[in-house]
Amino acid sequence: MAKNKEDKKSMGKLFLIIFVIIAAIGGGVFAGTYFAMNKSAANEPVYIKEAYYEVGEIFVNLSDEKERRYVKLNLSISYDTLNKDLAAELTEKAVAIKDIANFYFKSCKAKDFEPANEAILKGTLLERINAKLTSGRLIDVYISEIIVQ
Repeated sequence: MAKNKEDKKSMGKLFLIIFVIIAAIGGGVFAGTYFAMNKSAANEPVYIKEAYYEVGEIFVNLSDEKERRYVKLNLSISYDTLNKDLAAELTEKAVAIKDIANFYFKSCKAKDFEPANEAILKGTLLERINAKLTSGRLIDVYISEIIVQ
């Protein structure tokens, strides 16, 4: 009877060891597959063809306190060509987009248009316009013909 209990204990230990080995192998296979799939997807470049939406001319007074200054510029925004819903939404919300741009640039000062501040200026405007959109996100903001006086 004592030998039978010892046999059952050793069989239980054997099953436990086999179970742990199988679980470890299964976990290793899962982890290896997961990381291999993520690595291959991360190495593939993503190409986005940009389409452009012309917001138009912006001409506003700046918020400089001691001087009366203004900015005049042409504004365009870009989005992914494949997103037809976003293209339609931009046309539909043209007035709101121009309003957002006008009020944003009114809050700026002349120093905000210096080259060192360009990324911040464009990034903030991009965030404000993207907050109004529901069909996708804009890629970039392009400013041409800028005059700060």
